[in-house]
Amino acid sequence: MSDPQFPLLNDQPLTPEFPSRPTYTRRIQRAKELAECNPASREILNYYARLAFHQESIYESCLSCAEGNVAEVLAMTIDVALPEFPEFARSVAQFAPAPLRQRAAALVSADFAELHELLLAIANRESTDWPDEDRFIALAFIQPLAERLGEQELVPPGKPQATCPVCASEPVCAVLRDRGHGAGRSLICSLCMQEWGFLRVACPACGEDRFESLPVFTPDGATHVRIDACDTCHHYLKTIDMTKDGLAVPVVDELAAIPLDLWAAEKGYKKLTLNLAGL
Repeated sequence: MSDPQFPLLNDQPLTPEFPSRPTYTRRIQRAKELAECNPASREILNYYARLAFHQESIYESCLSCAEGNVAEVLAMTIDVALPEFPEFARSVAQFAPAPLRQRAAALVSADFAELHELLLAIANRESTDWPDEDRFIALAFIQPLAERLGEQELVPPGKPQATCPVCASEPVCAVLRDRGHGAGRSLICSLCMQEWGFLRVACPACGEDRFESLPVFTPDGATHVRIDACDTCHHYLKTIDMTKDGLAVPVVDELAAIPLDLWAAEKGYKKLTLNLAGL
């Protein structure tokens, strides 16, 4: 199945200026803030806060100067960073939810060849044959590497696309920001955290652009986080409306909105791609 084709953006530049990505310190702080007022998501948010602390160390240690696109350089960076993975897995085993904790403990002593194969599979988006726990632990390790490598990459000009223009991964959430005559929509990559402009009314999964086929669901009490669904392909993506909460950290606020994922699953919608908590 080929990727859907999208028309050019009408009222905003194709490569708009986005705010700097929140630092790991800010992500951790936001997770702790949301944990205090979201009992249903508290365990996941506390897990993420501790995970982000260890991800920051990986991010800071990634000093690769190799040239090439992110996908190519990431493979080489994984080779260099591989010896750090057992210690990372050992740390995850101390605070992750039970299924992830048990698998992380097992990966501490896994064969390096097996680990290398797993990490490359995640980096190349070829991870369907691996258990979910393995994929999420590996993604958590690779994500800060990909983010660091992608920081200097500029989104290339062209038509808007549903996958990251830097590393070709799927978006983990959408964002609405003040722009021009209204709120502009962008997508955030699930791997390298790149943000790129996208159409306000279009499904990233199948390209559906009929308004009546794209329902929006907003829960009571969390009006800045909503579900953008598609009744054509039955996928959905959570959207963080920064025009309603300028203090939101999209990847953290997306993670905190667990009740929305549960509701969407009950209604028969499937998430475009899972976050670090497997939701």
